[in-house]
Amino acid sequence: MTKQEIIDLCAKTAKEAQIRDDVCSRSTLIGLKAYFDIPDDLIRASSNLCGGAGAASGSCGTYTCGQLALGLKYNSSVEEELENPALFDVTSQKFMEFRDRFLKEFGTTLCPEIHKQVFGRAYIYTKPEDAEAYFKITDHHIRCAETVERATRLIAEMLLEDEEEQA
Repeated sequence: MTKQEIIDLCAKTAKEAQIRDDVCSRSTLIGLKAYFDIPDDLIRASSNLCGGAGAASGSCGTYTCGQLALGLKYNSSVEEELENPALFDVTSQKFMEFRDRFLKEFGTTLCPEIHKQVFGRAYIYTKPEDAEAYFKITDHHIRCAETVERATRLIAEMLLEDEEEQA
């Protein structure tokens, strides 16, 4: 498969999972698993990150799961870092690069701020009236799927860049 076909596959799979399941964080990793080696246990655990990290209206679930996927590929073990502290510099460059790309694409990493772009207002899940209003939007899962798809593209692109350099 070409790089673009891989990116398209991951993005399409993530979007379909979001529409089906309405769990942005998990859908992102399901999309990436269409090509990359993403452990099922990580996908299962990632469900807690939806709704801005544990339905707390914090960091976007697609953003946090992008960080997890990059960490899975690039982070060294604690033991390796203790032996060579400079290894963390490589990790931090990757997570900050993704942060910057995500900010360029979306203007924010926060779930409620992305809601403003998608729905015209922020929803704070810790406020019962906001959570109720959000879930009354009948197509919220479809509209969020576009964000999941775009973010998954960014992540897949980053994961593939280094594969090309190593080839």
